[in-house]
Amino acid sequence: MNNIINIGTVVFKESIRHRIVFFSILISLLLMLISLSLNPLTLGEGDRVVKDSGLSTISLFSLFIILFSGTRIIYQEIEKKTIFILVTKPISKDEIIIGKFFGLFFIISLFVIITSIFFILILLFNSITFNTTILYSILNIFFQSLLLSSFAIFYSTFTTPILSSVFTFFTYVAGFFVNNLSFLIQRTPEMFLKIFFKFLMLIIPNFYFLDLKVYAVNNIPVSLNFIFFSFSYTFIYIVFLLYISVLIFRKKEFL
Repeated sequence: MNNIINIGTVVFKESIRHRIVFFSILISLLLMLISLSLNPLTLGEGDRVVKDSGLSTISLFSLFIILFSGTRIIYQEIEKKTIFILVTKPISKDEIIIGKFFGLFFIISLFVIITSIFFILILLFNSITFNTTILYSILNIFFQSLLLSSFAIFYSTFTTPILSSVFTFFTYVAGFFVNNLSFLIQRTPEMFLKIFFKFLMLIIPNFYFLDLKVYAVNNIPVSLNFIFFSFSYTFIYIVFLLYISVLIFRKKEFL
């Protein structure tokens, strides 16, 4: 476990050194402040715009961090030859993968905590309706980011950073449209296509389970059971992806 935490800490420090997290936090905070200035143009919908903009900003810049940090997390070790140092130490390949994930966990946690606190302060100081659904929405954004991080690590075990970024981005996009496949399943007459679409629904993460922005913006309450389901869904998906990533990484030869 110490090896995993140490690797995660190194990943975290490298990201801080590259200032990816710093600039993401700075731009996110600026965008949240800018959303306040749009109030005169929103025809009485200013509160909803501020909440939607804030939550969307946290979500999108979490994706940005993952695309520019998480997708090259394995490749950079190989490129810089530091992977040779790791594999010659008493550190298993499994620990390298899990440690990298924990590094992303630390990075995303820092970003979400800072931006969320600032976002909540904006709501409170501007007397904008605050409810627990906003907290649940932020928590689900965090779950979504961790799930995307596991996908980024998975892709980075067998492809280049550029392709890994592309695959991660399209996974993010597909996750918001996967529910539409049920419509295609009902409409298509071909059995092969029905099976294919069902297979896609099985392997593509359904971000509908992790997106509560609409509920938060419209002050619609969400039960704790839904949050528990979101957590369980995310946890199972992450464990599965990390397990597959470990299996792929074990087969790589570096020496």
